[in-house]
Amino acid sequence: MHFLSKLILKPFQNAWQLLAVLSVPALLVGWFGLSQLNIAEPIYVIPAELMKFLCEFLFLGILLSVLQLIGLKNKWFLGILMFFYYVAMTADLVLLWYFKERFGAKYFDTLEGGDYNFMKDWRIITYLTLVALFSIFSVRKFLKDSPRLTALHRLIVCVIGTTLLYVANPLWLLPKPMNFYTTYMMPPSVVYTARAMLAKQPPAHIVPGLDPQTALLARRYNVFDAKQTPVGKNYMRVILIASESLSNKYMHHFNLNIPPEASAPLDKLYEENPSASLKHVTLSTLYGLSVIFTSHPFVRLAYENAYPFSLVQTLRDNGFHTAFLRGANETYMDENVLFKQAGFDEVIGATYFNTREDYKKYVNWWGLLDRKLFDYAVEYLRIHKNEPTFITLLTVDSHVPLGRLDYLGEEYQEINERFYDSPTLPRAFARFGQDVERFLNNLTQQGLFDDDTLVLIMPDHPSYSNTPTNALFKPFQPQFDNLPFIIVTKEKITAPVAKDEQLSQLDIAPTILDLLNMDIPRGMFGHSIFDIHAARSVFDIKEDYAVITTRYGQQVIPLNSRSKEDKALIDLMSTFVKE
Repeated sequence: MHFLSKLILKPFQNAWQLLAVLSVPALLVGWFGLSQLNIAEPIYVIPAELMKFLCEFLFLGILLSVLQLIGLKNKWFLGILMFFYYVAMTADLVLLWYFKERFGAKYFDTLEGGDYNFMKDWRIITYLTLVALFSIFSVRKFLKDSPRLTALHRLIVCVIGTTLLYVANPLWLLPKPMNFYTTYMMPPSVVYTARAMLAKQPPAHIVPGLDPQTALLARRYNVFDAKQTPVGKNYMRVILIASESLSNKYMHHFNLNIPPEASAPLDKLYEENPSASLKHVTLSTLYGLSVIFTSHPFVRLAYENAYPFSLVQTLRDNGFHTAFLRGANETYMDENVLFKQAGFDEVIGATYFNTREDYKKYVNWWGLLDRKLFDYAVEYLRIHKNEPTFITLLTVDSHVPLGRLDYLGEEYQEINERFYDSPTLPRAFARFGQDVERFLNNLTQQGLFDDDTLVLIMPDHPSYSNTPTNALFKPFQPQFDNLPFIIVTKEKITAPVAKDEQLSQLDIAPTILDLLNMDIPRGMFGHSIFDIHAARSVFDIKEDYAVITTRYGQQVIPLNSRSKEDKALIDLMSTFVKE
C-alpha cells in the first residue's frame, strides 16, 4: 500500500491543490449539462460529477506536467492560459443553455456574421473579469515548482489514469441511455470539441434504391414511405413563414403562464386551422431549415452534397417560381449558395434591402425588421401574382438572447404584463404574432389571400434559453420545447390531423407536398400530418450522436459506434434515395 501511495500520490504533492481548485468549475458544466438533458437526478449526478472531477483533474495534470517539462514557470502565462480554457468551457456552457448540445464543430461556422454587441454588456464584462481573477488568483496562490522528474512522473500517472477511464469508464454501468449522457458530459470542453472536429463522420449514401438490409430497417422505422392523402389541391401561392426560435412555450395555448393577449393572434390561428405540435429534429437556422426543406435528419450530409432532393426542388420542377426572403444577411453561412442548391431561384436578404431607400433605414441589429420583411413579401407576391410562387420568409426579430432591442419607431399593441415592458423573447413573439396578423390582412387587401393561397407558419428551430423570463416556464413541460405548425387557407381544411406524439419537423415537407397534391420524394423520412395511420420515427442527429425515438422507446447511437446494429442504423440515417 505504501508503495502504491508513493507511486501514485507522490507526484501530486506540490500540485494537488492547484489541480483540485482548477477542476471545480468543470463540475458546473457537468451538472448543468445533465440537467439540460433531463437526467439531473442524484443517482446519476453523483457518480457523473465524481468522474467529471477526476477526468478534469487528470487532464489538467497532463497540461501542467507538459508545461513544467518544457520549462514554463511564468504564473501570469499559466493564469492567462487558464482564463482562455475557461472561456472555452463557458462556450460549452452557453450552448448547453441555449441548445442542449455541447460546443462542437458545426457551431464554429455560426460565429461569422453574428451580433456580438452583448460582449459590451456590463454583466458579461463582470463575468469575464471574475473568470480572469479566479484563473490568475488560483495559479498565483497554488502553483508550486516541480522538478522535471516529478512532472514526468505525474504526466505518466495522469496519462495512465485517463486511459483507464476511457477504456473502463464505470459510468457505462448505468442504465441506457443514462450511461451515454453521463459519459458524454465527462470529457473537458476543449477535448470534446477537438474530438468532435476530428471525428470521422459517416459518408452520404446517395442511391437510386435500397439494398435489402437497408430496406428492412426502413420498414422497421417506417421511413421512405410517405403517402398522399385526399387533402391536396392546386395552390398558386405557397408562403412558408419560418419564425426564428419560436417554441410552444411562448403561446398561451400551450403555456398558461403566457398572458392570453400576448399570443392571441398565434393562438387563434393555431386553434382555428389545421395545426400540430412538432418535435424538433435539429438546431440552428441552417440545420432547421434544411430539415424543413428535405425531410431528412442528416443535415450536414444534405447540404454538403448539394441537397440530393428537397421540397423546393419538387416545387420548382412543377413550375413554381421559388424565392427565399430573409431579414438577415443572405451570405450568412453561405446560405445564399446552399439554398439555391436546395432549389430557390432567388435568395434575398439584408444586402439587397440596404440598396433600397424604402427599406435600408429598417436594417439594423441582426437584419431587416420583421414587419418590413412581411411588407416586402407582399410586394414580391404582387409582382409574381400571375405565376405559381413559393416563398420562404425567415424572420429575425425573435433572435436569442432577448429579441430585437429597437423596433425603429414601429408601433405595437403593448402587453401590460411582467416581462413585456423590456426586450425579452416573450415580447418579441408577441410582436411577431401581431406582424403575422397584419401580414395576412395585407395579403387579403391586395387580393393575394384567396382560394389559391396556402400559408404555413412554423419555427426554424426552438429556443431553450429562458433567461431572464424563467418564471414564465415553470413548472416546465416537455411539450414547451415542441414547435407549433399552422396551416392557413381561406377555405378551411377539415381533414383530421394525426395525433401521434412523434410528429416532427420531418413531417413538414411531406405535408406541404401532400397539400399541393404532388408526389413525395421517396427519400423523405417524414409523413404528411394528414396521414393519420402512419407510424413515425424521430431522428435527432447531434454533433457526434443521434437520438432515435419511436412509439416503443428511445435509443442513443454514437455516430462512431462499432456495434453492427448501430452501424446499420447509421447507414440508414446517411442514405439519400434519389430516384
